[in-house]
Amino acid sequence: MFGVLAASCSSSGVSDGDDGDLIRFAAVPAEQDTDPTATYKDIIALLERSTGKRVQFVRSTDYNSVIEGLVSGKVDLAQLGPLSYVLARNNGAKITSIAALVRQGGEPIYHSYGIVAAHSPIVNIGGFKEAKVCFTDPASTSGYLFPSQALLSVGIDPKSGVTPVMAGGQDNAVLSVATGKCEAGFSEGAMVDHILIDKGKLKAGQVKVVWKSAPIPTSPVAIRDALPNKLRSTLIKTFTQDANKDRLVQLGICKNTDSCRVATDSSMWGFRPITDAAFDTIREVCVATHHEKCSKA
Repeated sequence: MFGVLAASCSSSGVSDGDDGDLIRFAAVPAEQDTDPTATYKDIIALLERSTGKRVQFVRSTDYNSVIEGLVSGKVDLAQLGPLSYVLARNNGAKITSIAALVRQGGEPIYHSYGIVAAHSPIVNIGGFKEAKVCFTDPASTSGYLFPSQALLSVGIDPKSGVTPVMAGGQDNAVLSVATGKCEAGFSEGAMVDHILIDKGKLKAGQVKVVWKSAPIPTSPVAIRDALPNKLRSTLIKTFTQDANKDRLVQLGICKNTDSCRVATDSSMWGFRPITDAAFDTIREVCVATHHEKCSKA
């Protein structure tokens, strides 16, 4: 196995051109204090085995840096959120979605939660009016886009009807609510249901869910269209056939399925094929909420 390299999206050491021996991989940051190379080490090992190339993990401080990396050609392969995928394409990234995360036997969907502290008098999203509200990032689907739609549906402007705070990560949004830094907040459901609880950062019942979104398509993996056809085919096969916990154990990359990790959310089993059309619902919500980045091309 090759050693895992790491770089920054803004690093001058990352070339705009292709390196035949290198795949530059990035992921939008779900958690602010987690080492992403540890989160994706099993996927990186699989990619290096299947392609015979080195994988350089391009560290990203926010969603926009991953989008910029794809637009500029400094990133070859990325794990994105649904909205950041749409925004990347809208802003000129020549990329194609090839696979999306799934739980074993499940559909490629997840939910956004609106949360408040356990002792809060707020009982529904209408109570967020004029509150200090923690969002995740303007390019986050569950941490901003769908919450914006929900707030607008009850007559609350997500910019002027609340005091918005961009927490930077799904974990920060939840923990800011739990510790009283924000009166309310939004995050992907898994961050509340088990991720932070499993890590001992949040106690069960410390926050309560007062709103749940409609199903959202899960996070896609996208690859650059300019990659050589043979490499593109290999990456598609790798993600749709081998990038799951059962197969990773068979290949000897993981000792068992409990120790395998394919994403920040440990309950995710692997990936299944997906097409660009799956994200049309994101585009519809994007337009309906007048997201300022949605119309850029």
